Amino acid sequence: KSNSFCTLLVPVHALGAETPGYEMAGPTAARVLLLAGVLACFAAVALADEDDLYDVLGLGEEREDATEKQIKSNWRKLSREHHPDLKGEESREMYKKIQRAYEVLSDRKKRKVYDMRGEEGLKQLEKAGAQQNQHQQMDPFARMFFGGGGGGDGAERTPNVEMVLLCTLEDVYSGASHTVRINKQRLCKKCRGTGAASKADFQECKACKGRGQVTQRVQLAPGFVQQVQQPCPRCAGKGKVIKKKCPTCKGNKVGRVEQALSVDIELGTPEGHRIVFDMEADQSPDAIPGDVIFTVQTTNHKRFKRNGNDLEVTVPLTLSQALLGFTKTIKHLDDHAVELHESGITQHGTRRRIAEEGMPVHNVPSEKGNLFVTYEVELPNYISQEQRKGIESIFSK
Repeated sequence: KSNSFCTLLVPVHALGAETPGYEMAGPTAARVLLLAGVLACFAAVALADEDDLYDVLGLGEEREDATEKQIKSNWRKLSREHHPDLKGEESREMYKKIQRAYEVLSDRKKRKVYDMRGEEGLKQLEKAGAQQNQHQQMDPFARMFFGGGGGGDGAERTPNVEMVLLCTLEDVYSGASHTVRINKQRLCKKCRGTGAASKADFQECKACKGRGQVTQRVQLAPGFVQQVQQPCPRCAGKGKVIKKKCPTCKGNKVGRVEQALSVDIELGTPEGHRIVFDMEADQSPDAIPGDVIFTVQTTNHKRFKRNGNDLEVTVPLTLSQALLGFTKTIKHLDDHAVELHESGITQHGTRRRIAEEGMPVHNVPSEKGNLFVTYEVELPNYISQEQRKGIESIFSK
């Protein structure tokens, strides 16, 4: 497998929850309100002092860009350095922190929750995991990770982002990894998306007493009064208000960041194949992140043409090769040599099939399609008088 950069990345469009192919019911008012409450709850308690798990593993600079390989490598190194059997009991606490950090950051689901909501988000996720058999009691944020709805339960999501990833035929034949950088909205890492300077600065709204709703009396007609529940205008239905804004995001809750995504092109990836990065689109305090989706598109090759799992190539022959036979080799997509041999006369347009020299079958790389070789006889533009006489003498017999 090779490592390379994408030759061209073309944004297509941002897709909402109604995108065809994504089973996602329209959000109802009750579900949206529930989701908002859940996410606000996460945010409200996300400000507690806690060890940064990336810092524990020495990945404070890389953070979300840290690869699985980096996480595992640092974990092994630090585990050896702080093992109680080598360093004594005084290192036991640090050793536990290292194991905890690796437990979270090596698990894709846990890492995603931690990146968004910190340790409190992990606690809520673990609590939801214990309630898996009580699906109806699980909140949308938790169900998103534990199946049972997968985000398709009507919870509000930020738009998906779709891009076309142009790859060479060599990439698809041998496998490759493209590094793609995207600009996205992310929750403030300081306040975890609350907009408040500290946990104490995220307080209960006095207008609605933390309920997020207020009761309004509306006179429909003389003697007829109706009570209507509506979102609290002071806290926008959150039940919490910010006393002091976060100094990092100035109360905006989010910011723009550049993130690197490693897009793996598997052997035999089909044309139009979609590679989905779950929940890597914009983050929002009140919604589940959408997906980043890459559609693989292969550029034209100067020699080979792909047809499903098969490859086609045109090989030129001289007149003497076509008449007398030949043995020659062609260079394949991974530079290995393929030998071609004909002992008799080869007609122009002759087509030969070479088994197991085509494209790897996606998800079954041990199997390959066929290579179809079409011979194209190239006649000379000029022959000498001596050559002409020789040819005439041959065909006159």
